[in-house]
Amino acid sequence: MIRLHSYDMCRDQALEDELGDILEKGMKHACMTEEGLAVEAEIDVMRLKDALDYRYDLTGKDMEALASVLQLNSVGLQVVAEERYPLPSPCGLPFCLHVLAMPYGVGVVNAYIVSRCGESEGILFDSGVSFEALDRVWPASIKKVTDIFITHWDADHRGACEAVARRQGLPYVYGPCCATLPMRELQEGNVVSCGEFSVETLSTPGHAQAHNSYLVGLTDNPGMTKLLIAGDLFFAGSIGGGFHSCDELLKQTRRLWSELPSETVVAPGHGPLTTIGTEREFNPFSQ
Repeated sequence: MIRLHSYDMCRDQALEDELGDILEKGMKHACMTEEGLAVEAEIDVMRLKDALDYRYDLTGKDMEALASVLQLNSVGLQVVAEERYPLPSPCGLPFCLHVLAMPYGVGVVNAYIVSRCGESEGILFDSGVSFEALDRVWPASIKKVTDIFITHWDADHRGACEAVARRQGLPYVYGPCCATLPMRELQEGNVVSCGEFSVETLSTPGHAQAHNSYLVGLTDNPGMTKLLIAGDLFFAGSIGGGFHSCDELLKQTRRLWSELPSETVVAPGHGPLTTIGTEREFNPFSQ
């Protein structure tokens, strides 16, 4: 069961990236300039510059040429451009997922709480930009947090974790190396048991040098659909910015798309929920 609180955005939430963002990331991964891409794709450079600036005047033929040069999924690029990306209706989780979407820039940043449905305790994943922002979207049904997991230490993902940990009496939070607050470092393959929940760490550097994703399931029902907390590794219809390493980010993203079951629900750091199967088929970077 998926639960949204206050800032009601799941299927109605806009994608994190538009066509211009995806083209820009594709150029960065391909180490191409605007001029070089225009020549290779046989598109007027000013029309390409307009697209990068969110003023779109590209034909289907143009999109196919851009996808070919940038080695992108042409179908995925097209559906993003036409604003008809096929967002799934994530289902099948054997627990409740509370989506805490907070305004951030022109979009949102997400934190998540997982809990047994009907219970007042949960696990917090990431924490948004500040305690005040998190508090505004906090679900009334959750009275206690038993553990906190952080995907990476960017300010928009860790902003409230110290305040929440202090208020909940938690001696440390879980996350990748290396934070200045009390924490327990998690690396690839580490599994933490949090009551009835099992949280497996997947080391997924690329956006940041220290970045984890977390695969969440139930210890007493390991065969049920699991939840991937993806942080800024990838989003519905795009990938994160490769500020540490574009190559590593794409490698880790495609590893998870390849290894995880299609029905796995994906909770990204920005934008709407999706599934592994949807991203494997339609994400522009799934080529």
